[in-house]
Amino acid sequence: MKTIDMNQALRLCKEAETMPQKQRGKLRDTRLMELACYARNYSPYFKKAYKDIGESFTLSQLPPTNKKQLMKDYEAWVTDPRIRYEDVFSYIESPEGGRELYLESYTAITTSGTTGNPMPMVRDPYHNTIHGALTKTRLLRQTDPDLMTPVKHKIAAAVFLDPHVSSYSSLLRMKQAYPGYESNVLELPINGDIADLVRMLDDFQPDLVTGYPSVMGALANAQRDGRMDISPQAIACSAEVLTEKVYQALHQTFGCPVLNNYCSTEGGEAAMSCPAGKLHVNDDWVIIEPVDEKGNPAREGEWSAGVYVTDLTNYVQPVIRYYMEDKVKIHSRPCSCGITLPVMEILGRTTENLMVGGVEVLGINVEYSLMYVEGVYSLQLVQTGDTEFEIRMVPESEETRLTAFEQAREIMLRFFKDNGCPQVNIRLSEKPPVHSEKGGKVKFIVKELDRR
Repeated sequence: MKTIDMNQALRLCKEAETMPQKQRGKLRDTRLMELACYARNYSPYFKKAYKDIGESFTLSQLPPTNKKQLMKDYEAWVTDPRIRYEDVFSYIESPEGGRELYLESYTAITTSGTTGNPMPMVRDPYHNTIHGALTKTRLLRQTDPDLMTPVKHKIAAAVFLDPHVSSYSSLLRMKQAYPGYESNVLELPINGDIADLVRMLDDFQPDLVTGYPSVMGALANAQRDGRMDISPQAIACSAEVLTEKVYQALHQTFGCPVLNNYCSTEGGEAAMSCPAGKLHVNDDWVIIEPVDEKGNPAREGEWSAGVYVTDLTNYVQPVIRYYMEDKVKIHSRPCSCGITLPVMEILGRTTENLMVGGVEVLGINVEYSLMYVEGVYSLQLVQTGDTEFEIRMVPESEETRLTAFEQAREIMLRFFKDNGCPQVNIRLSEKPPVHSEKGGKVKFIVKELDRR
């Protein structure tokens, strides 16, 4: 198993940021070769999958994989034969899960389970050290690199309070890692009342606020309207797509760096924001391949149907060309910040389709249609009946609520008509967007037909 100390990891991360792309590509190819060969030698799954792969190969020659394939035989996937599927879950759910290492060697978390059953991910020290270094050097580049250390700073996190969710389990591990400083960490339940979150933040006065963008827009409104008065050194967003509207609102309202992190339980920290607010792929350590519906490389400048993710740092549970339904664009043009890491835009995960009066419409096309509605930070379309819908939103202000709703309503009426659907009824809901019970993210489309 590979090892690395933090100082070395920090140095490698800093060097690669401004490295010419060709040089970084050679470094990436070397790391891929090492990981793939290790996986073939120690993982029964990859030994079988790579049996026809020679000693010299390229990324595209490695067969892609997905959650369903890997979960068929979890014990064959991992490279440490001591790791057992049920044991990992028992460890995660136990009180020792955040305080002690699994098998005295690893950390472990699970995926949120938003696309099916949660999948346990075991991470080795090599992975944890490198991704920790990425956080310090790239995510926190505009701030104190110890801003996420509760010994020195007060940290508030708006998360889904489920220990199986990685954002919350990481928060619990942080508190347990710094005994005596637990009071410097505040958990905010994102499925609670916004007024309660505002009150708790105002009382706490955090140095760092982290959370889902769908919540952050409402907090920006509270600060701007005088219902809250905090002065964070930075705001960090993750788990959901950070739109330009929410980014600008946070930046202008709080006057501090707004940090954005595109990550997954499977692949780790894949991309992080720069001072210009753009997401840069950490492609020296995490490879993102945008692909079309057939798994072929997506054209530059066009939204992909999904991505293949390769985490070059996890040797105990290798993630190599692992398919995820995130829709992205990766650009080759340089960023004004001077960082040579590629810039990426994210649309998110594939959205569920809708049946409207017996007519099926693609959920992703609904999302495309509504993504540019003006005057909102977060918007959710809820189907309450066969042809009955409501729109829930977090508006930029109360003054924009009605105009934003009318714009969204007109877009959807025209969309359903163009798709051959019968006449529908769309109303404005006073409720805020609802968070998923698995992972806490805001789904763009929600079906509540069985709740009436």
